[in-house]
Amino acid sequence: MTRTVVFWRHGQTDYNLAGRFQGQSDIPLNAVGADQAARAAADLAELGPDLIVSSDLVRAAATADALASRVGLSVGRDARLRETSFGDWEGLTRDEITQSWPDELHTWLSGADTRPPGGETRTESAHRVAAAITDIVTGSDAEVTVIVAHGAVLRGAAEELLEMTGTGRLAVLGNCGHGEFGFTGDRWVLRHWGTPPL
Repeated sequence: MTRTVVFWRHGQTDYNLAGRFQGQSDIPLNAVGADQAARAAADLAELGPDLIVSSDLVRAAATADALASRVGLSVGRDARLRETSFGDWEGLTRDEITQSWPDELHTWLSGADTRPPGGETRTESAHRVAAAITDIVTGSDAEVTVIVAHGAVLRGAAEELLEMTGTGRLAVLGNCGHGEFGFTGDRWVLRHWGTPPL
């Protein structure tokens, strides 16, 4: 049996709006983000999810709760689904990072698998989240699972599960954007990426 797994990014935060690196800083949804979550939840409820698991960071947890309240489920929280740790860059804009780490930021923006000071590489965070998603899906008999997490790690995990070479082959989902996979038990198939009509 092929199961459905939805990757859903959290709604907007003030850090998103300001272009600040959030990473694992626990920033809440803003009013726009809460509205995005409510509207997206109404659409995703049509898929009939029977398992919802989110990052334990509040912006993802609140987004997941918007769907859970519609479909009568509780939400599992998993710290392994947290965003990439950006270390010393968290809370800063690109312009602010350039003041102290111009070469490191340039290398990171080029797509290199480099580590921000005190943070994680893209590969490390992608592997962490891909492993968590695999554990969640294979440890359940749910037919439709919704994973609620963060832009960078959802992209990285998707690329790893699809056995893509390199990074940045998929776009980062927009706030409250989602992608859908079929999972056969040993193979992941990307059905769509970026919130098409259900």
